[in-house]
Amino acid sequence: MRKRERGAALVEFALVSLVLYVLLAATVEFGRLMFSAEGLQDIARLAARELAVAALPANVTFDGAGQDGALSYVDPVSGIAPVKDRIFDPSLLVINLDTFAGEADPDAALDTYFATLPVVNKALRTLMIVDRSEGRNLLRYPGALLTDATTPSGFTVGIPRVNYLGGVETIQWVPVLEEIRADSTCPARGPFSLAYRADLDTCAGVPPALPDRGLAAIRINYPYQAAMLTAFRPNPEGELEKNLSNPIVADDEAVVDQSPPPGLIVSPPPLPPTGHDDPTLGPYGGTYGLGRLSAVAGTVRPFRKLISAQAIFRREVLE
Repeated sequence: MRKRERGAALVEFALVSLVLYVLLAATVEFGRLMFSAEGLQDIARLAARELAVAALPANVTFDGAGQDGALSYVDPVSGIAPVKDRIFDPSLLVINLDTFAGEADPDAALDTYFATLPVVNKALRTLMIVDRSEGRNLLRYPGALLTDATTPSGFTVGIPRVNYLGGVETIQWVPVLEEIRADSTCPARGPFSLAYRADLDTCAGVPPALPDRGLAAIRINYPYQAAMLTAFRPNPEGELEKNLSNPIVADDEAVVDQSPPPGLIVSPPPLPPTGHDDPTLGPYGGTYGLGRLSAVAGTVRPFRKLISAQAIFRREVLE
């Protein structure tokens, strides 16, 4: 009888350890999700408040063309761009860490560099990730890594918003910082300007009447994606039904892109032969940054959630 009981403790531990691992993974991942969401809300308030008091003309739109948009406006007297120089610069979402490798203290040099950035870029540092895949050495905002020759690092970040249309992963690209408005494609109809700019409105149809104008209504998007949890498709039989046999398979070739990305998509290297490490694996791996995790069911998508924090302040304009 004693011989028959040998290994029983090992089997019991294997069964219990699986449950413990799931609990540990859920605790870590959802703790990181809550930390990210809370930090993102603080950054959204910071961005909206700074935009509300920025030295901008009363009738400037949030992101119009040329000098008519707050994101590109340059003061004609001082030559300073109130938003890009002081509040948020979208070209600084990716930082090449090799730039500081030759410094005596690279960490101190990086701290000094961040001290010179606009206030929102400084605050975003707590949400950035280190990307050392494919020989790169980057500190960047989460999302899909895209090439952009106009940025200091040569890269930018795109955030894919995923919908399942007919069971197919369908994505639309959203910016890190955007204005809250009824139609995201019509910047002249946003609430930022105190006056409606008909000369900038290129959208069809009659613009909706806004009950209030002169608002810094800001949304910041953050793509949270887990490193230890798998994403599953909704069960058509009901939300409370078993769904373990329906994971989302990571198939980038089947993804449908409904909008142009904010840069050129970085093509991942070809998949290696069986038995080799896959360089595209990771929470933000793959062509579209949707993540690729190795699991029992194969290569699957990580659990993900697009966190969007919002804040609204009334603009303080003196002219």
